[in-house]
Amino acid sequence: MSEQTASRSQAARTSTAVVLSIWIALGIAVAGTIAIAAAIPLLPPLPGWPTSDDLTTTVTLVGDVIGRLASGASLGLLAALVAFLPSAEDGQLSPAAQRLTRWLVRSAQVWLAAALLMSFANPSFLSGLPLLASFRPDSWWLFVSSMPTSLAWATSALVALGTVGVGLWARARSAFVLAWLAGAGAAIFVVVTGAVSVGLDHDWATDAAALATLATVILASGAVGALAALTTEPEVGDDAVRRYHRAVLPLLGVAVGGYTVAAWQQLAGVPVTATGYGLPVAAGFVVLGLLVVSWLVRQFAERGPDAGTWRRPAASLARDLVLLIVGTVAITAATYLPPPVYQVPQNIEINYLGYEMPLPDTIERLAGLGRPNLFWVVLAVSAIGLYAWGVVRVLRRGGRWPISRTLPWLAGWLLTIYLATSGLWMYSTAVFSWHMLVHMTVNMMVPVLCVLGAPFSLAEAASRTREPGELPGITQLIDELSANRVVRVLLSPPVLWINYVGSLFVVYFSPLFPVLMRTHWGHQLMLLHFMIAGYAFFALLIGPDRHPWKLPYLVRFALLISIMPFHAIFAVGIMMAKGLIGESFYRSLDIPWVGDLLAVQNIAGQITWFTGEVPAFIAVIVLAAQWFRSDNAEAKAYDARVDSGVADGDDEFAAYNEMLAELARRDQVSDASGPSRGGE
Repeated sequence: MSEQTASRSQAARTSTAVVLSIWIALGIAVAGTIAIAAAIPLLPPLPGWPTSDDLTTTVTLVGDVIGRLASGASLGLLAALVAFLPSAEDGQLSPAAQRLTRWLVRSAQVWLAAALLMSFANPSFLSGLPLLASFRPDSWWLFVSSMPTSLAWATSALVALGTVGVGLWARARSAFVLAWLAGAGAAIFVVVTGAVSVGLDHDWATDAAALATLATVILASGAVGALAALTTEPEVGDDAVRRYHRAVLPLLGVAVGGYTVAAWQQLAGVPVTATGYGLPVAAGFVVLGLLVVSWLVRQFAERGPDAGTWRRPAASLARDLVLLIVGTVAITAATYLPPPVYQVPQNIEINYLGYEMPLPDTIERLAGLGRPNLFWVVLAVSAIGLYAWGVVRVLRRGGRWPISRTLPWLAGWLLTIYLATSGLWMYSTAVFSWHMLVHMTVNMMVPVLCVLGAPFSLAEAASRTREPGELPGITQLIDELSANRVVRVLLSPPVLWINYVGSLFVVYFSPLFPVLMRTHWGHQLMLLHFMIAGYAFFALLIGPDRHPWKLPYLVRFALLISIMPFHAIFAVGIMMAKGLIGESFYRSLDIPWVGDLLAVQNIAGQITWFTGEVPAFIAVIVLAAQWFRSDNAEAKAYDARVDSGVADGDDEFAAYNEMLAELARRDQVSDASGPSRGGE
């Protein structure tokens, strides 16, 4: 008992030292941000760049840092609840988890306040307006409706408010998963609407920054989550550190690659040391390098004597957290310093697309290599790599994985890679006909193929069964998400049908389409939504994976047939439209070789019709084959039960035999009574 008491005392002292070091780092971060804000007016002004007063600059930078740090803390606590703490046996939150939810509520409240402030302060800084004069409802609405950065921070505030509600009332792990996903999306939204969305090659910079931000968010969530779990429930400390440690190097690789591309675009050929913008950029890369060093120290100097144990795990995690706090300050400083790319002249094509398109579209240019879409290339390669890794795990465990599932998955993502690297993607951003070819393929053909790969079944087959008290695995999280009421509603047949069919009409026959097309991130968001909508819909109809809503094949067939007329109506609507779809965007872009925009739109309608019918026909064939195999399997099982004499629960068979026996008895009675009546 004395050894246990001494161990707890030592853990308490370590925890106090770790918490104190983190609070000191946070204080230094805020003080450093204030110093950077004071130095910004001393830098040479950029021609045409509005200058803000000192109060607006200071409040904006400090609010940004606090907002990012508070959101990172909230996402980390969510990660602790999701991935670094075992579930209680009764399915409820453990005492440690309940303590973390209280921390979560406090950090999310700080996040909410900072994000609301930034929805005023950030656009005020960018516009050169005094902050105090902007605190009016009409100013806020003008900012949110006209400036993407303000909209991003307002979205972040809304997600923070939802996180507060989740912390107060949610008791299921699936709710924390959804809150984390929303928070990660909000963090990416803030980044992609910043400086990386401006200038030559901003399409690559936006994608790279989004990927780097996602990797950094996961990394920070892991560090905070592992430390929070270790602090509240020391028994899981070694497992939590091991789970975090395994993910660090791949995430740092993505972060380094993404930030390198973004820095290359923002510097526009100017040496890092030749501009004030380069200083926080260099500091950020130093932080990334130190995180690699920290990983090496943990790998080779901090492993315990027993396998799977660690020396000073809390101090190791705190070291990474301090570095991440410094990196956050560097990112914030870079956000509010004008990068050299702002001084590079740009035309309307570069402003909207990130590149120029001087050459007309030809078959050779469309089919050959073009300007790659970085986000979709990385997404497709990652999907193939993770799938292959899952198959290898299944085979190593002595299992089998059907090639009939692997091939469709590969086909779907290889088709995506082709679309993302060929001239089709490049020209789809400026020519409506090629835009519809790419979007309808991503909305229908790619999802049909990928759904047949059954990735969730593969994840289940590749994962081991978790024992009580162990940290949750991917299969457990998927099962809990499937049982979540919100997820069940979102995946219900009416919602999926309305989303799949209605999205096309809402996006293309409303002012939303030109708004999304004016920014690279908006175009990517639209494309991603269409793919997710298509995947979710076809997973309900033809997916081999387990689904929260298991429908009879007749209902599936009816749902599949029901979308075809609406696709035809949508295509005809494009062809017969009197006005231009996205007219303000295409008129502003004004590429000379495109020609008659209405003629291009007519071709787009024809392409839409064709590309909608072919995948639907393939889905019909697949569904018919699945239906046929299901009926055959049921018939064979039925015959096997009959042949074996097992009729347990087979009410129809028993009723049929009883009916035959009753008819036979009636015939016997009739035959016996017939002659006597005739004699009378």
